Amino acid sequence: MRLPVTGILGVVTSALGLYTLYWYENLSREEKKEADALAAEYAMKLYDKGLNALTSVQLRHVQELVKGHFAA
Repeated sequence: MRLPVTGILGVVTSALGLYTLYWYENLSREEKKEADALAAEYAMKLYDKGLNALTSVQLRHVQELVKGHFAA
C-alpha cells in the first residue's frame, strides 16, 4: 500500500500556515509592525530577496525566525 505523501504534506503545510496566521493575528498592532519589518529584514539578509520573491521553504524559514524572535 502506498502512502499519499503529497496529500499528507499538503495537510501538514496547510496546518502550519493556519497556525502561523493564528499566531500573527494574536499580535498587537505594534508587534505586527515589528514582525513585518523583521521578516523583510531576514529575507534580504538571508536570501537577498523581498518576501514576495521567496520560495515556500525560504518563507517558512523566515517565519520561524520571526516567531523565534518573539518567543525569546
